[in-house]
Amino acid sequence: MAIRQHVFDDFHLHGASAPEWQQRYTQLSPGRMRSALVETATPGLHLFRKWMSERVAQQGCLPAGQLCFALLHGAGAGQPWMQGRELDDGLVAVLRGGQEFMLQRPPGMALLACSFDAELFRRLLDARPWRAGANALLARGAVRAPSAALRALRSALLGPPSAPALFMALTEVFEAAAGPVQRVGSASAAALVAQSHRLVAASGQEPPDIDTLCRRLRTSRRSLQNGFRQVADMTPVHYLRSLRLNAVRQRLLATPAGDPRVSQAAADAGFEHLGHFGTRYRQLFGELPSQTPRRTPSS
Repeated sequence: MAIRQHVFDDFHLHGASAPEWQQRYTQLSPGRMRSALVETATPGLHLFRKWMSERVAQQGCLPAGQLCFALLHGAGAGQPWMQGRELDDGLVAVLRGGQEFMLQRPPGMALLACSFDAELFRRLLDARPWRAGANALLARGAVRAPSAALRALRSALLGPPSAPALFMALTEVFEAAAGPVQRVGSASAAALVAQSHRLVAASGQEPPDIDTLCRRLRTSRRSLQNGFRQVADMTPVHYLRSLRLNAVRQRLLATPAGDPRVSQAAADAGFEHLGHFGTRYRQLFGELPSQTPRRTPSS
């Protein structure tokens, strides 16, 4: 059994700890980010607990051949959203191999998850088949279950990694969930945030303003404002500016000092006024852009 425990003070380092997940983190609330990751693994099964101090938009892609189940272990100071759904204590999120995901993490949110090798999970399911209704729920992005079944699943996730024990806890969750009508939150607000995030991330030096976003997304300014307030607890302007600041910081971290200059990196992300950029950068990350560590040139 392999056990790893990490504490990070930089979200880019946190993302780099699991390159196979292709994760990207966007810090949205100001301050020095702190995070913790505890992982345990046996062949075919990976358990992890993850906590982050700041509001973060987390994107990634589940590696092919995997099946992942995740649930809250502390919601933090706000409403988490995953895959366009409000994530609460009564839900288990389900991800399949090759599936991209976006998670809006409020400050202080903690997550428990397990990732099965899909072939191992299929063998366990062949040996102990679920009822048809429970099996059908595996195709959903989120499953609501009774609190007693979820307590048992959390206990299994916090214990030593055991594929049979985790499978039996998941069996209890999904078979208990197969009875009640499955109801999850509306995805419309989260979809607006996710689409806006993608458009601004791909825009380079000419990020769209709010009116342009509204036209491209065929929505009203009020709907956009309400969507960001509901999902990210901030205005669209604040969120999307933070996204561009994160792009600058990631570029600075990945390049040697002076190549590019801070002013050029800021301009390439659409920041026209260097003084305003520096102030907002320091407010978000707790350091001036000139203080951000740069990559050491290879010899």
